[in-house]
Amino acid sequence: MKNNLIIFKEGESMDYLEIAGHFQTTSFDPQPFVQTAIDDRKIRERLVENIVDGQNHINEYFNSYLIIKEVAVKNPELIYDEWERIWALHTHKNSYHRWIAHDLITQLLVIDHEDKFEAIKQEYVLLPKEEKISNFLKMIENIKEASRHKDLQHEKKRLLTDQVWLSNFNEKQMKRIDKVLQTLLTE
Repeated sequence: MKNNLIIFKEGESMDYLEIAGHFQTTSFDPQPFVQTAIDDRKIRERLVENIVDGQNHINEYFNSYLIIKEVAVKNPELIYDEWERIWALHTHKNSYHRWIAHDLITQLLVIDHEDKFEAIKQEYVLLPKEEKISNFLKMIENIKEASRHKDLQHEKKRLLTDQVWLSNFNEKQMKRIDKVLQTLLTE
């Protein structure tokens, strides 16, 4: 290991404990672990379990999420069977868990061959309404990406026309939200 970069030769692998040993770093880089998670089903399942368990320390679940997100981007089929378990986090009391559920589902839309999204579409689009500004903005970016794969026009209109909800934000937040919502309308 040099400069926190782990180098494995072709064909070499690591086990879960080696990966988990790096979770306590303050600047975790998921890239050295992504290929192992792609190649090793048991490691991938353990990382997903860290995310969906909902009880783990932030370093464990969030760094597991960083790896699994990269797996989902590169090979979403490997995570698709976990759809329901991942989406179940959207009601978690912790906002990170809700955002993680929203983000990972967004990554899986490219291969939603069973049309699982149809059953959660309204909740998915309206979930940002329950969030503070930082999660709201991240989830709106997810919705923009989701709109590339699914028709969300009706649901987006419901989100954008809820004046009672919009009145909860201060003027500075509304300026940020207005910019984001305008881009959401054009996509």
